[in-house]
Amino acid sequence: MNENLKTRFCGIEFKNPVIVPAGVHGRDGDTMKDVSLSGVAGICTKTIVSQPARDVLPCFSAVSSGMVNAVFGSDKTGEYWFGEGIKRAKEGESLVIANLAGFTPEEAAALSGKAEKAGADMIVLPTHCPHMGEILMAMFPGMDFQEPKLTNLDPMKESVRLMKREVSIPVVVKLSGTFSHITSEWASGVKDAGADGIASSDALGPALSIDVRTGEPALGGPRGVGGLTGPAIMPITLRMVLEIAMTIDLPIIGVGGVRSAEDVLQYIMAGATLVGVCTAGHVHGIKRYTKIIDDLEKLIKDLGASSPKDLRGLTIKRIEERKNSGKQAVTSPVPPVVDTDRCIACGRCETVCAYGSAGVEDVSTIDQATCIGCGLCVSVCPKRALSQDYYS
Repeated sequence: MNENLKTRFCGIEFKNPVIVPAGVHGRDGDTMKDVSLSGVAGICTKTIVSQPARDVLPCFSAVSSGMVNAVFGSDKTGEYWFGEGIKRAKEGESLVIANLAGFTPEEAAALSGKAEKAGADMIVLPTHCPHMGEILMAMFPGMDFQEPKLTNLDPMKESVRLMKREVSIPVVVKLSGTFSHITSEWASGVKDAGADGIASSDALGPALSIDVRTGEPALGGPRGVGGLTGPAIMPITLRMVLEIAMTIDLPIIGVGGVRSAEDVLQYIMAGATLVGVCTAGHVHGIKRYTKIIDDLEKLIKDLGASSPKDLRGLTIKRIEERKNSGKQAVTSPVPPVVDTDRCIACGRCETVCAYGSAGVEDVSTIDQATCIGCGLCVSVCPKRALSQDYYS
């Protein structure tokens, strides 16, 4: 274990900031034990519910930047998780996080108490699944399932209050991506309820993918809708984490679209303490977790920091610096500077420049007279050979 990556969250020491949120790698205790060998600091169970049900199939479909899924939760009973599942997971090398949900606050509290007694190190309470109502009503005709109003925080608050009475381990509330436009409201509500931490975010949606060969929705269920996860949602969930960090002082788990160590570090710079990696491990295998952790250690060192804590919230500091220096709305162009030692003349800058300002000879060239300083070429350069300085 690398001592420099150690991270404390809600009073618990994690060996690094990378965890696995609820997903296929938390489907049972044996899988969690195996995945723990990848080096991740914690693994969440799939969502434990009082009435497990099989997923409507197919339940996963790849899309251009991630996947859509229509997963109900754990198909294993509470008896399994509280008897054998969590116990088996605890034999691994990662902390065990119980992701659970009840149809009522009282049920959620009861499940959390059983999870703690079984050995769970932390509880995560999801708030809203964008496709759940449609699937439940299709599977159980006549079920009186009322889709929750996104602005009604009362069920979450009551669940947290009852869970905090029931358990001594930390209770973390995981926001839904569907709250992206009301993040601050939910963040404040989570703190008011007495939660120990907050995670952001779960899938966005409902989302849809269609098989053009048949016209069928790619997923099962009445309309084939699911939740969108993966790289496509990261710009939204990253902004949600930043907003949470600027609104409340609870520790944060950043979740959504992480593929690399740089993605992990973006969440940390936005204010997160832990970072969840899910879709990348599902699609590319558990070795991806190991690579991300190893690369993170190198990246932090390259940036001259000694630990993730040194970089946490750096973006908030930079935002404040923009405000204090009067650079919140810069309008004078700064054309990119080309590092000729780094440039490989790949032509990406020329391809993306809609203004005809970028060209390639032996190396990239930028026409200072026509460049509007938009920054797109800088963001796509594979070797970081282009740079702009708007804010120093």
